[in-house]
Amino acid sequence: MASTFALLLSFSFLFSDCKKEEEDSIGQLTTIQAAIACKTLDECFDSTASLSKSGASFQVFKKDGTRVYFRERGLLTADKVGPIFSASKLVTASVIMAFLSGTCGSSANSMNLNTTTGNILGWTGVKGSITLRQLLSFTSGLYSNNGSAEMGSCVFTLPNGASAGDKNSCTDYIRDNTQTDDQPGEVFYYNSFHMAVAQRMAEIDSGKNWQDLFEDCIASPLSIVVDSGTGNGIWYANISNKTGDGSLAGAYGLYLTANDYAKIMHMLANEGNSGAIISASNVNEIFKDQYEVNTKIKYSQFALFGYYWHYGLGNWRFCSQPNDSAACDQDVNNHSFGANGFYPWIDRNKEYYAVFGVNEFNSNPFNIISILQPNSASLFFGEDAKKYIPALLE
Repeated sequence: MASTFALLLSFSFLFSDCKKEEEDSIGQLTTIQAAIACKTLDECFDSTASLSKSGASFQVFKKDGTRVYFRERGLLTADKVGPIFSASKLVTASVIMAFLSGTCGSSANSMNLNTTTGNILGWTGVKGSITLRQLLSFTSGLYSNNGSAEMGSCVFTLPNGASAGDKNSCTDYIRDNTQTDDQPGEVFYYNSFHMAVAQRMAEIDSGKNWQDLFEDCIASPLSIVVDSGTGNGIWYANISNKTGDGSLAGAYGLYLTANDYAKIMHMLANEGNSGAIISASNVNEIFKDQYEVNTKIKYSQFALFGYYWHYGLGNWRFCSQPNDSAACDQDVNNHSFGANGFYPWIDRNKEYYAVFGVNEFNSNPFNIISILQPNSASLFFGEDAKKYIPALLE
């Protein structure tokens, strides 16, 4: 709790010279601070859910799937479809790792985590040495020093029914419009480019488009109903209006219910459904520290909160000693956090998983000022919720 208030205090210094709209965010953080002073899990949830325009849901499950806590508030129930933003990243990693496990996609699979962009996409030079592992762990070096290059890129504008040529042109754009100073493996940089390239590699190797690969590898075996009417289980390039081809939007583009996300978490908590969907060794790859010996954090939005987490494949490693992977493994929570506050996490040590389903904390999740509210509200809720969960597991 003390660390939480310290973080809030640091925010007040950070925004001390901001303008009116930024001062409004400080007011929101004050509201969040008041909500943190909760004495029961119900109270923690109700206070945090009250910050959302449409409500929220929270569920906690034992590893065996027994639900030990469930609470909803407002219109956003656990079976309501919505965008999950960056919580999509863990799903993308799961699709690709299921494909690598040989349980879906194509018998022609030739990829592994050490397969390079040169092998599949024909890239050459240093960027042709980027591995699938580095793409899924955001250490590929594919980032731009131009802040607008990502958000204005083809990843977000890929048209419906995009052709192979459209997708190849987009991944070529990423290759040709990203920096060349940092070598693959040297830095962690959180953005959407890495996964877009990984998705295209999986499409080419499997011979399937991304939507079909997701349905084959994850949705169908987990009985997730893909519905073009509601958007459930659909990947979009533009999640604001549910348009475009999401074949390269693995970092953010999935619409899903909290209940369906819980099915994915259950599968991962149980070694890929005992290897039927993802092999146990590949599940371990998803959750282990993927930083190389000399990898440094170049950009992580959570550094603003004082969290210097390392990364697995499509998920953060939230622990007390992030720079020591063995020590981190002792108390790690692996999570894939959405910019709208959607917050699923798994504690493999305590053998439980949880899904905080939320949306519409704000209207501009891509603005650093406005993401403070959903990110801080959900993070602080999670910190408090974790204090009450062990008693539920007894």
